[in-house]
Amino acid sequence: MHMISLPDSIQSKLKACRTLPSIPAVVLEVLDLCQDDDVGIAQVSKVLSRDPALSAKVLKVANSPWYGVRSQITTLERAVTILGINATLSLALSFSLVRGLRGSDKAGLDHQAYWRRCVTTAASSQVIGRWTNAGSYDELFLGGLLQDIGILALNEAIPQDYGRLIAAANGDHLLLAALEKQEFGSDHAEIGAWLLERWNLPANLQLATASSHNAKCAEEDLTDFCRSTTLAGYIAAIWTQPDAAAATALAREKSISLFDMSSSQFKKILDDVARLLPEVTANLDINIGGEEFVDRILEQARATLVELSLQAHRTAHEIQIQAQRDDLTSLANRSYLTEILPQQFLSAQQSGQPLSMLFIDVDSFKLVNDSYGHRGGDQVLISIGQILSQCTRGTDIVTRYGGDEFLILLPGAGDKVAADIAARILAAIQKNPHKIDGNVAVPVTISIGCASMSTSSGFSSADDLIKAADRCLYAAKMRGRNQIVTLDQLIERSAL
Repeated sequence: MHMISLPDSIQSKLKACRTLPSIPAVVLEVLDLCQDDDVGIAQVSKVLSRDPALSAKVLKVANSPWYGVRSQITTLERAVTILGINATLSLALSFSLVRGLRGSDKAGLDHQAYWRRCVTTAASSQVIGRWTNAGSYDELFLGGLLQDIGILALNEAIPQDYGRLIAAANGDHLLLAALEKQEFGSDHAEIGAWLLERWNLPANLQLATASSHNAKCAEEDLTDFCRSTTLAGYIAAIWTQPDAAAATALAREKSISLFDMSSSQFKKILDDVARLLPEVTANLDINIGGEEFVDRILEQARATLVELSLQAHRTAHEIQIQAQRDDLTSLANRSYLTEILPQQFLSAQQSGQPLSMLFIDVDSFKLVNDSYGHRGGDQVLISIGQILSQCTRGTDIVTRYGGDEFLILLPGAGDKVAADIAARILAAIQKNPHKIDGNVAVPVTISIGCASMSTSSGFSSADDLIKAADRCLYAAKMRGRNQIVTLDQLIERSAL
């Protein structure tokens, strides 16, 4: 972990502040002991025993249902054995910080709201850590608890200026960080990491604090730890921000970007956080509003997740529909036809119902482009697409096949119905003025090839049906354009 660099102006104010948060001597001594790999439980217990309140807290936690010990633990040494040295250190540091710092009377900061966010972040970090295997649960808990320690430092060092920023942020955590950056050239995440560095706390805690708003970590092996504590901050906002629904949506977004987390995994994490919060807050003597409040916010978050899921499905459906539409005419595109034609063909085969196809080509369309430009040509194609939609039935599938070619699939339509629809289209195209630029009328005609699949004229595949309609279209072109050629006409002429 590199040294945290702060602007000189803010660093000098922090260094001059005599009431900056600090670690109690007993905890510092435990911290020093834990740097030694050979430290014994008896040594840690002896140091902790000098702080009666801290000793009582360690005993209380060791006897909590979380650890599932059958017989009551009455000695500090056994409690440390149950908790483990790292967990004991995390608990000692957490409890000492909460006990020593939440009584500040500096104006501006709502200390109750601050500690509510801290403890919720800590619990969330621990829950996420179980899912990500990002490190020690106790370190993750501590990383979450310390994430916003820079807020306390700023509130102590420059209470009046900082109180103004807190008021302007109006409870919006990310807005507060942005205002800090603008005002001081640094935010509370960087200032918190600077403070942890002065306390000589482990590098991963410093890094997690520094990166809590952007999850950018230099050391690859700490990335998941940083991501876990960062996501924890966004999840904590669900229970601490005024708009729980908006906070849930943002936390869900972050869970995807940081961990590619599924919706069910994210929901499970929220459930686990809600289940863990009452115990964590009891251990640290912090009131976040009671179980009823926790559950009420959880229900709001669940409702938001359901709505987000519905929105995602709607968006995916809209994207799918858009992908099947031609950008110019808004008709179905060739890709959609390729998908739907085999289904319609198989359905017609199995049911014995007729299926017809109209293959349409604009006559001499190159002359339209040459005379009116490609923009004029595009306007003509749009006009033709509109007429095709108006002249067909609701069950028909009108597609732009490519360039100036259109293909219409007519489910349930036999030879006669298909020929009638084709005649209606041919007349409407010739009659319509096809105006471009609002007033210039462009005369246009089309040629149509019509092939029908019925009991008397079967096809072995959908491609054969397209080829038959294409042959009919070619014949219409060869016979002078602006006309319809059906498959029956083509077969009769070939037989002559």
